[in-house]
Amino acid sequence: MTLQPQPTAGLALAYLVTATAAFVVAAATVPWLASELAGHYYQPRVLALTHTVTLGWITLAIMGASYQLVPIVLQRPVWSVRVARLQLALMLVGVSGMIAHFFIAEWSGLVWGAGLVMLGIAAHVVNIGMALRGVERGTLTSRLFAFALAGVAATAAVGLALGVDRLVPFIPLGFFARLHAHVHLALLGWILPMVLGVGARVFPIFLQAPAPTGWRLRVQLWGLVAGVPVTVAGVATSTSVLTVAGAIGVGAAVMGHLASLVGMARADRRPPLDGALRFVLTGAAALAVATVMGLGFAFDLLDGPRLGLAYVALVLGGWISLTIIGMMLKIVPFLVWYRVYAPLAGRAPVPTLAELSWPWPERCAYVLLTIGTAALAAAAAAGDVGWIRAAGFVTGAGALAFALAVGAPLRHLGRRLGPSPAATPPPRRATGDRESAMDAMPHG
Repeated sequence: MTLQPQPTAGLALAYLVTATAAFVVAAATVPWLASELAGHYYQPRVLALTHTVTLGWITLAIMGASYQLVPIVLQRPVWSVRVARLQLALMLVGVSGMIAHFFIAEWSGLVWGAGLVMLGIAAHVVNIGMALRGVERGTLTSRLFAFALAGVAATAAVGLALGVDRLVPFIPLGFFARLHAHVHLALLGWILPMVLGVGARVFPIFLQAPAPTGWRLRVQLWGLVAGVPVTVAGVATSTSVLTVAGAIGVGAAVMGHLASLVGMARADRRPPLDGALRFVLTGAAALAVATVMGLGFAFDLLDGPRLGLAYVALVLGGWISLTIIGMMLKIVPFLVWYRVYAPLAGRAPVPTLAELSWPWPERCAYVLLTIGTAALAAAAAAGDVGWIRAAGFVTGAGALAFALAVGAPLRHLGRRLGPSPAATPPPRRATGDRESAMDAMPHG
């Protein structure tokens, strides 16, 4: 298959726009599921909402970002754009089928949807795995990318097995034990290593700070490598010793990541906090709180379905969503600039990345989403239907504001003033406009 030497802007945008749509749908659904969210988390409609967030929003966003970051961050071409497009189609059909069948509690259709999702994830693992061949293996980013690929493959396989087990029981583990193991495998084995791996290369560029070195990197890698399998095994078998030991390892990895981020944020050359950086740093604060809660569950200091829902709201809506939003507010303008204006750099005046963005909805999204997520977690812990509904409306308004912020640079896609960079190489000597745009994203 032909390797693509340039960042696949159109491909990444297709994933990120689809993910944004899923985020808006999920946030808009929260007020209408307030009564279910005030009760136990294992209910069909709550599971439909959860998978809209985890698969439709988070996983598609990570996949889309990967197809932009691998060529730029790791200097490796995408192995097959055709496979990536097929993967998106499989994910769209599979995730939609899973969500619909969760909603109506129809398990046979759910298994078919999960099977398509499994195929889509397998395509992603192969595509990114082939692209990683030849990458310098000593970097934290490349190692955590590989770890995450194994994690998402295992998560998909376990999820499919859980669906089949509803039709033909064959898993000997306790029901909620294996369900919780599936959740932690997704969070700790797929999402966390991707965020830490990307952050190690991207956040120093965003914050104009030296890249972290030393123990902060080592503790992130080995804390996850040792902690995640042990945590998942402990949760699956209800073995408290394993759960505690694994949680300590994962907690150490998170502390290494947060220590690196704090060090970069305090650097002398740190730029003024724009909307994207506020999201990233607030997401890191949510991660710190969520880690404390996770350790509380591991040590049996916290318990119960209401606190479990509050924990999930803080992790999915606070840490992961805010971090992805901050990344997307950097990535999407760059992708649009690269696709539309890169061929003109050095030949005609082109806008800067800042001119592609729309700060007003970014600020609105930040205020509404941070307040809404915190309120939703607190309301879920209290089990108050009215407050959950109110927090859901605030979060939904924040999601709409975020969609407007993402849509602002997308309007420039209609201004195709030159050939695609994939078809015509950019000038050998770029102007300052092009250099400043490329500097806004990590490369090499």
